Amino acid sequence: MVDRLPNDIDEEINTLTKEEENELRKVLDQMVETVKTYCEKDGKVTASEKRIIKAMKVTTKDLANEIVQLYEEETSVDDLTLLEVVNRNREKILNDLLNAALTPKRKQMSEEAKEVISMVSKDLF
Repeated sequence: MVDRLPNDIDEEINTLTKEEENELRKVLDQMVETVKTYCEKDGKVTASEKRIIKAMKVTTKDLANEIVQLYEEETSVDDLTLLEVVNRNREKILNDLLNAALTPKRKQMSEEAKEVISMVSKDLF
């Protein structure tokens, strides 16, 4: 996060500057890039891995939007509140990735997809 020298500490602590918002989005984008790089390690990306990457982009964008919205709506945002948002979204991200990893008939998951889900779940938890 960016260091600030606020005039009104109570007001400034509970706002998210544009720089901080951009940094948040950058960190979440890096998570997506890590997954993408992991999927590309063998030189090709399977259909299920493509779905996982797409789902990861959507869910991390949703997480960033939820955090930004929280700062816009709340008069007081503390670490516990942020932790609750992140924890709630961890489960959502993992569920979305699991759903994306399943074949279109929803019966199987490729070995590659299982590896990606395993890697992401270790990082999330």
